[in-house]
Amino acid sequence: MACANTVERVDNTVIARKIVPDHDVQYVNAVAVPAWKKEWDQARDLYRKGKIGQALVQYELLLQKKKNLDEARWEFASLLMQEHRWARAAKELDTLLAHEQGSHKYLLARARVALGEGHAEEAVKLYGLVYQDSPAGKDGVVALAGLVEALDRQGNSEAELPLLETLLLRRPDEPLLIKRGAALALQLGQPEKALGMLQKIVHKQPGDADVLRLLARVEERLGHEEQAAVNWQKLVAAHPADQEANTWLAHYYEKAGNLAMSLIHVERLLQNDPVNAELMLRAARLDRKLGRPGKALDYYLLYLDLRPDDTLVRIERRQIRKGLAMELIALIDGPGQDNLERLWQDLARITRDRSGVFTSMASWFRLHNNPDAAAEIEKILHRSSSLAVVPGISIAEDRAR
Repeated sequence: MACANTVERVDNTVIARKIVPDHDVQYVNAVAVPAWKKEWDQARDLYRKGKIGQALVQYELLLQKKKNLDEARWEFASLLMQEHRWARAAKELDTLLAHEQGSHKYLLARARVALGEGHAEEAVKLYGLVYQDSPAGKDGVVALAGLVEALDRQGNSEAELPLLETLLLRRPDEPLLIKRGAALALQLGQPEKALGMLQKIVHKQPGDADVLRLLARVEERLGHEEQAAVNWQKLVAAHPADQEANTWLAHYYEKAGNLAMSLIHVERLLQNDPVNAELMLRAARLDRKLGRPGKALDYYLLYLDLRPDDTLVRIERRQIRKGLAMELIALIDGPGQDNLERLWQDLARITRDRSGVFTSMASWFRLHNNPDAAAEIEKILHRSSSLAVVPGISIAEDRAR
C-alpha cells in the first residue's frame, strides 16, 4: 500500500453510529403487537446489552420469518460489519440492493465490505458509482474517501493522488489526510507538492513525528540537506532511538567532517542493535579518527568477537594497539614492576583491551633489547589470564573491569 508505512491510515468505515435506536416503539395494546415485532425488539435489546452473538442469532431467526423487513436486515448487516463478518454482511447487503439498487447507504456499506474482504477493485467500482451520482453531496465525500482508500489498497498511486487532493478540498483541516497526501506526492516524485501540503500543518503540529520525518525526506529530495538535517534533529530530540533519523544523521555528519556528532548517532543505533557488527566497526573507526584509541579498541574487540576471521580489521587493531603502547611507554618513568603494575591498573579506565596493548608493549621491549621489561609485562599478563581458572571470574570479565 502506498502510504501504510509512513502515516496512520484514514478510516473510512461506513457503519451507522447507532445500529439500533435507543428505544423501541411502545404499543398501547401489547396484545396487538405482532410476534415478529417482539422478536425484532428482542434482537435490538440484546445488542444494547452487548450480547452481540445472541443478537445476531435473533436477527437471523427474525429474517427467516420476515424476509422483506429491510430495516431489520440493515441493522443485521451493520452488526455483521461491526464484527467484521464480511462474507455474511455482503450477502445481506446484496439482498438489500436487490430491493433498492441505487441506495447510497447500501452501496457505501457494500463497498466497505468489499474492502474488508480484500476486493479493492470491486470497492473502487462501488464507491465510484456513488461519487459519480453525487460528487458534491455528503455521500459523495464519503465515496471519495472510500475511493482513495480502495486505490491505496490496489497500489494505484497515480490515480489515488488527484482524488486525495480533491478530498483535501472538502476536508482541508484533517492532518492524517494531509500527511497521507504528502507521503504519496513524495513517493510519486513530486516533492514540491509534498512540501506545500506539509507547510499547512507544520506550525500546528511542530513536534509530530510523521510530519518531521516527511519534511526531512522532502527537503533531502529537494537537495536542501541542511534543512533536512534540522528536521531529523528535531525528530531525534523527541524520539532519540529513531533508527531512520539516526542513520541519516550519522552519514550526514560524517560526510560533513563532524565525526563527533556522527559517532553520537552511531552509538544511538548500537543501543537499539547492540550486536550489529557493521555499526561496531563504524564506531571503532570514528573513535580512531577522533584520537580515542582506547574506545576504538573496545569496539574492535566487540566486532572481532562477531567476525573473528576479518584479517584486515585485525591489522587495524594491531596498529592501534601498537600506537597506544608507544604512547604509554613514553609516559612511564621506567619499565619497572611498580610502574607497569600502576599502568596496568590505569589502563582499565582507558580500554578493555588491556591485554592486547600490554602484549604490544612486551613485543616492543623485546625488539629493543629490554627482555626484563618484557618479562615483567608477561608476568602481569599471565597473572591476569590465570583469573580465568578462579571460580566466578573469567578473562572476559577481567578485561571488562
